[in-house]
Amino acid sequence: MAILEFIVVALTLASVNTERVRNYRMCPNSDCLIYDMFIDPCPEALYNKACGWPRNSNTTVAFIYNPEFSAYSPKTQLYSETFLVDWPFLNIDTNACLYTNCPVQKDTEQYWLFNLFVPEYYETTYHIVKFVLTDTISNQQCCFTFDINII
Repeated sequence: MAILEFIVVALTLASVNTERVRNYRMCPNSDCLIYDMFIDPCPEALYNKACGWPRNSNTTVAFIYNPEFSAYSPKTQLYSETFLVDWPFLNIDTNACLYTNCPVQKDTEQYWLFNLFVPEYYETTYHIVKFVLTDTISNQQCCFTFDINII
C-alpha cells in the first residue's frame, strides 16, 4: 500500500511544480542510500540550483531510501548546517513514523514523504539542509544534505 501511495504522491507532485533534485550529498558515515528525491516547489532543480522555499508556505520533500539498519521508533530532524553548529528547524515533529513506514527495515527500499510549513519568521537566506533519520537504539543514521534558499 505504501508503494502505491508514494507513486500517487510522486505523480501528483510531478504534475505540479515538483522537480527531481539531484544535487544532494550523503553525509560521511551515513548508513543508507538515497535516490529519486523530489521537492515541491523546486523549479530551480532543472538548473541544478538550490530550491527556493517561500516563507509562509508549504514545501514537500519525497524520496526513496534504503537503510542499512532497522529501527522500531526512529527519530528525524532537519537542520540548517553551519560551520560551527547545526541548527534544528523549528516546528518539525521528530517522530519519523509520521513520514515513512515503521518499523524501518534494514536493506529494504522505503519511501519518505515530508510536508514542511516554512513560517514567516525563518530567515531569508541560503541554507544547507541536513536531513537525519536516527535509530534511537543503535544511533545509526541515514543522513544527507541539500541546498535551499528561503525566499
